[in-house]
Amino acid sequence: MELEKLATSAVIAELSKTDRLSSFINSGDKEPCWDGNIYIHENKSRTKKNIKRVATQVKGKAVNPNKVKHTINYPISYDDLQAYMMNGGTLFFVVYLDEKTGNALQIYYADLLPIKIKEITKLNKTKYSVKCRKFPLDNLQKTELLLNFYDNAQKQASFAGKDLPTVEQLSKEGVLESLSIHYTSFGNYDTKNAFPKMLDGKSLTIYANIKGGTAPIPVEYYEAVSHVTMTNKNTLPISVNGRLYYVGFSVVTTAENVELHIGSSVRIIFPNTGKTDTPVSVSIKVCIKGTLSEQITAIEFVTAMIEHGSFCIGTSEIPSKFPQEELDRINAAAFSEILKGYKRAKEVLDSMNIKKDLNISECTDEDIDNLNLLIGTIGDCKLARENPNAPAQVTKLKIANLTLAIVYLENEKGGYNVWDYFGHHFCVTWREDSEERRISQFSTMDADDFLKFDNLNLDTIIKDYKMIEPSDWIFELGNATMLEMLKAYDQKPSVELLDAAKKMLEWMLENPEYTTAEVNLLNKLQIALRERKLTFNEKAELHTTIVNTSDEFIKIGAFLLLDEQDEAKIMLHALEPKKLEKFKEFPIYRFYKEAEEEKNG
Repeated sequence: MELEKLATSAVIAELSKTDRLSSFINSGDKEPCWDGNIYIHENKSRTKKNIKRVATQVKGKAVNPNKVKHTINYPISYDDLQAYMMNGGTLFFVVYLDEKTGNALQIYYADLLPIKIKEITKLNKTKYSVKCRKFPLDNLQKTELLLNFYDNAQKQASFAGKDLPTVEQLSKEGVLESLSIHYTSFGNYDTKNAFPKMLDGKSLTIYANIKGGTAPIPVEYYEAVSHVTMTNKNTLPISVNGRLYYVGFSVVTTAENVELHIGSSVRIIFPNTGKTDTPVSVSIKVCIKGTLSEQITAIEFVTAMIEHGSFCIGTSEIPSKFPQEELDRINAAAFSEILKGYKRAKEVLDSMNIKKDLNISECTDEDIDNLNLLIGTIGDCKLARENPNAPAQVTKLKIANLTLAIVYLENEKGGYNVWDYFGHHFCVTWREDSEERRISQFSTMDADDFLKFDNLNLDTIIKDYKMIEPSDWIFELGNATMLEMLKAYDQKPSVELLDAAKKMLEWMLENPEYTTAEVNLLNKLQIALRERKLTFNEKAELHTTIVNTSDEFIKIGAFLLLDEQDEAKIMLHALEPKKLEKFKEFPIYRFYKEAEEEKNG
């Protein structure tokens, strides 16, 4: 049995069925590594104009019909692979032939592009087992395969045998401009939804476009890609009976389906035909999930769809008939009570100035108990019966992704009142020996407190300080609180924290008799420097302060704000160890560049 002739005939026969492919393939292995070429014609007339050529090799193998699989592995020598690579690529065929009849059972192929061969031959061996896939039966797909192989071979020919950079290397060097893939399709598609279907199962090369470069560089190769997903946003409104529920939705397209993701809980699914004129069946899937706000909107939306029997995407009305088994599955009968409870929970959380949305889907039984505690005590002003571990002190309460500060105060009639720490002013005193002083309830807060509590209300903190009778003691504590705000800002910058620090400073500037002008100046300018460069006049004020002050901390702070690093370094090294550690606690120390270097390792 002349396997090579039978194999070559089978390949030629398959190519001859197409409109644009022809071949000249020898069956006697007369060339060192190739059997011939496949030609891609510009059109169906098969003229010689703009003809494209792909080098090919054909192998035949006699097998039992039971051996036919979706993919096979075939041995190819190192020398042949190197020859294929330096040639700019080779389309390698393996034909399984019936060992008894000689009939072609299956044609397999491997698209041996330079980047793929480079990957195959990473390990130093004399022979390699190369994966081959079924050659397509569809004539358009055959043409598509050959044309894309030719295009990629042309792009990769100049890089054959060379060491190729990785995406990570190009990115680190700062020369990576963009990444791209190139694919030509002959499928009968007429919408952009066809992209995942068109690319599913295909081999793709990713090319890097570098700054100032003329040719894209092949950097990664993927064979038989699957689970291709395309996601885009649509801004059409979603409404029911004239009421708007969502402004836009996501469209998630795979090779099999197109899904419209509406909010967190509703999916509209229909088959991806890649065409605009094909009737399709549409299904609606509901799974109530997401944050508290998302679930409230989802329940309202689904309830409206059930009651009205349809919903609108833009101006297009879509039926939404739910069978009884689906209503039972989503527990629609309980929606009214669930919605009532969720809305009450949101009212209470909103009243506590909580801007982060509660991840209600992640709530444990303990989280639900804590949420009900807030609703009952802070929301409905009922007493808590459980004895807290530390009454009259700030207690941290966790509810899923929320961390809240609350205070338990014993009620004279029994039980405990529970208060939002940032929503109520408490009369707090500090007793030292026989002296008792009124202080702000927030005077013990540190930078971490400003970042971890989700019911933080910065306006309440500022008002609380202003309510207390002015004194040196109060303004010293207020200044410390403002510095902790700046330290929190440096950890996690936010406009709210910096604005609060400015308001605290304004309060101190309105009462200059309680703080020194030098401290106020440094605080004013270190706040400014976090937003912008200092002006000439501001720098002049700092130079004057350096000359006039005898306070070494003030001098060092002024040098740092002026970015006089050498002068600041000399003074810092001259400080006693305890003083140096104390100075490092001030937020102005962040402007010392060696401190940043130490922090970054």
